Amino acid sequence: MGDAVKEEYLDYLEAVRGLSEHTRLAYRRDLDSWETFLATCGGHLAEASPAQAGDFLRQLGRDGLSPRSVNRVLSCLRGFYRYLLRTGRAFSHPFAGIRSLKTPRRLPVFLFEKEIQALLDDDRQGFQPLRDRLLFEVLYSTGCRVSEVCSLDLGAVAGKSRFAVTGKGNKTRTVFLTPSAKVALEAYLAARSARLDAKDPDAAKALFLNSRGNRLGVRGVQKIVGRAAARAGLSKAATPHTLRHTFATHLSSEGMDVRIVQELLGHSRLETTQVYTHLSMDRLKDVMRAAHPHG
Repeated sequence: MGDAVKEEYLDYLEAVRGLSEHTRLAYRRDLDSWETFLATCGGHLAEASPAQAGDFLRQLGRDGLSPRSVNRVLSCLRGFYRYLLRTGRAFSHPFAGIRSLKTPRRLPVFLFEKEIQALLDDDRQGFQPLRDRLLFEVLYSTGCRVSEVCSLDLGAVAGKSRFAVTGKGNKTRTVFLTPSAKVALEAYLAARSARLDAKDPDAAKALFLNSRGNRLGVRGVQKIVGRAAARAGLSKAATPHTLRHTFATHLSSEGMDVRIVQELLGHSRLETTQVYTHLSMDRLKDVMRAAHPHG
């Protein structure tokens, strides 16, 4: 047992859970790290003990990994041993009785309405400003992940108020364009046609193009948002995911049911979405203090 079974497990996760390439690489590092640790103490993947599992996790802590990172490793290895048990490669689960570490709640960074408007206010002319305006409008009006936005095709979006996106785990959900996003789309289309690289068949389908006329990638979007935040003078380090957090926070603060927000975001667990309820309650308290006669 070794590299072959690890790759088989990662292939299984990719097929069943739609594992991203980034997560696959992280899980592969976790599995390699565990196997290397076992080699130093004479252990083997199929015969590892709970004591060795505990020693490994404590070693990760001594090496400087945060509790959140240790929990990610633990999650990976729990799943790995469940897979080994199901496929008859192991007869015990060394991580089964180990609890996740407590981690402080990290509230997501989001933008206030005036900060969103500062991001959108761009009086520059030409292809890039029109594309960037639409990009920010789509991120903010749909709550899509950056990878989902980059995979959008023109035919799926043009002329529509709602469209389907495929997210994590190959799950499809419906998202909606605001009227201002539709206006931005119409303004962008002529500039897109002029910039399109006709030799690239994928670019012909893509909604968002880069400056060379090819499909815009994730790294490109990250740079665009970062530069726009700096131009707007935002004190926050805005990312594409900041706009997703902003979308969810603003909907929650307006009273939308958390389960509807969960559906719009494509979260599989309600607990993941409930953080936005806490954020909106904090905002409500601030408004209450400012507006109440007794302060």
